[in-house]
Formats: sequence, structure tokens, C-alpha cells
Amino acid sequence: MKEILVTILLIVVLIFIFSPKNVEPIVITKVDTIIKVEKVFKYRKGDSIPFVVLGIDTLTIHDTMRIVEDYKLVRNYNDTIRIDSLGYAYISDTISENKIKGRGFKAEIENRTIVIEQKIYSKPKKEFYLGFIGDLRRFDEKVGVGVGLGFKTAKNDLFQFSATTNQFQIGYLKKIL
Repeated sequence: MKEILVTILLIVVLIFIFSPKNVEPIVITKVDTIIKVEKVFKYRKGDSIPFVVLGIDTLTIHDTMRIVEDYKLVRNYNDTIRIDSLGYAYISDTISENKIKGRGFKAEIENRTIVIEQKIYSKPKKEFYLGFIGDLRRFDEKVGVGVGLGFKTAKNDLFQFSATTNQFQIGYLKKIL
């Protein structure tokens, strides 16, 4: 009886020592895009904006009243510029008496940050299980108690050995699902 128990224990130890050791880790990749919208508002008075006179149109003759009226008008020029796929910039200039009275700038820019996160989990290579066993022999209806030992390999093979007061058991289980 002791020889059988020692042989079984020796087989379990040999399986543990010579089982395959290369286990592929589990890699979980998470890709997340974070979009942050920044809004910028700026305004400058016309006195601080540099300018250049390009020339005077001397060919066209205008009435003096029309020239003075045009000189006194306040005009607002608006422009929208698309900045690639990041967003828009809005520019507003106010001009009167041949001077820039004010300039406004508004931008809505989307900053995109792509975060790639990889987590690597290693499967447990080998696992031992120890537990208590109870059994009932059918032919003489004796109750037995004992201990069980299980060994799981990296390839999900399970070897088990149990001994109770009634009997000994050896088993091999293979994961199918």
C-alpha cells in the first residue's frame, strides 16, 4: 500500500518537474482617444496693430462728400479660417477713418490625445490544489474521509490524487472548453 502511495506521489512530482514551461501571456490593449476643446478669446485695440500703406488710387475721381462719408464709416470684417482637423479660428477687424479700431480673435481648437495602454497578464504556470475528500462505498456502505491533491499544468491539464480511509484514486483531466 505504501509503495503505491509513494509511486503515485513520485509520478506527480515528475509531472511537475517536466511539464512545459513556455506560457504565452495574455495581452490586453486598450486604445482611448481624449478630445479636449480649448477656446481662446483675444482682443486688441487698433492703436497697437502695425500697418502699411499700399498706395493711393489716383485714377478714380470721387466726390468729396462721398470720400468723407466713406472715411467716417465704421466697417467690420469677419473671417473664418479652418486649421486642419483641429478646429476653426474666427478673426474680426473693425476699421474706421483708415485705422484699425479693434481686432478680435476667437479659436476653438480640439486637441486629440490617443492613449494606447497595454496590460500583460501571465497565466499561472503551475498550480497545486489540496483539499478534503469524503466518499461512500456502495457495496458495504462505509463512509471514508481523506485528502486530495491536484496539480494543474500550464496547458490546463489536471492531475489528481486522493486517498481516503476506503480507497485511493488517480485521475487525469483535460480542459475541453
